[in-house]
Amino acid sequence: MSYNKILDSDIKTIKRELIRLVEATKSQYANTFESLKSQNLELAQEVVNGDIKINDLQNSFTKMALWKIAKQQMVAGDLRLAVGGVLISREIERIADVAKHICAFTIKYNPQPIEIEYISKMFDLVNKMLNIISVLIDNYDNDQHQKVLKAEEQLSIEFSNLSNILATRISDSKNATESRKIITIVRQLKNLERAGECLINIEETLQFIRTGKFEELQESMINNLTTKK
Repeated sequence: MSYNKILDSDIKTIKRELIRLVEATKSQYANTFESLKSQNLELAQEVVNGDIKINDLQNSFTKMALWKIAKQQMVAGDLRLAVGGVLISREIERIADVAKHICAFTIKYNPQPIEIEYISKMFDLVNKMLNIISVLIDNYDNDQHQKVLKAEEQLSIEFSNLSNILATRISDSKNATESRKIITIVRQLKNLERAGECLINIEETLQFIRTGKFEELQESMINNLTTKK
């Protein structure tokens, strides 16, 4: 087998294993959404337990990518894909952690329908961004960062709106237990906002893989929000 064929095979392996990590995370999110909506505590516990699998996949991917970099002495776009893949895998693992946290919250607090609605609004946006990223990893030459930016902008606006609503609920809460529950809901929403930031980081890394340059998409989003105020 020629050197080029070996390298092509390694590149395909990197993309395949990265997509495998994304798909495992998407599965965690699907189960999290179902457990939240149906209050299926058994399924929620499966998500919490399944987070170990995501961690193992991320660690395995990192070891594999670094080995292929060393073995093939990659350069240019191939090297950017391998290095960028390691950065992306770390962000995906952090996004998967959010699903675990929401399920742990569901198990402990048994959220009410209105509280489920709050979380679901932001959860849907993160899941939308995750689906876009999944497509882009498979075909990273397809530049769709405007879609990612728009979803992240919506996520930030939703977090701001819901935080204000929950702040009022805290001030009107009847006891410390109710206040702690509301604060914990805010934490879940903040975790979802951070997941959106992780997805922005992934898109910035994909932009680096495509062009060899990092573009501060997060800064562009902040400027857009400031302009609209």
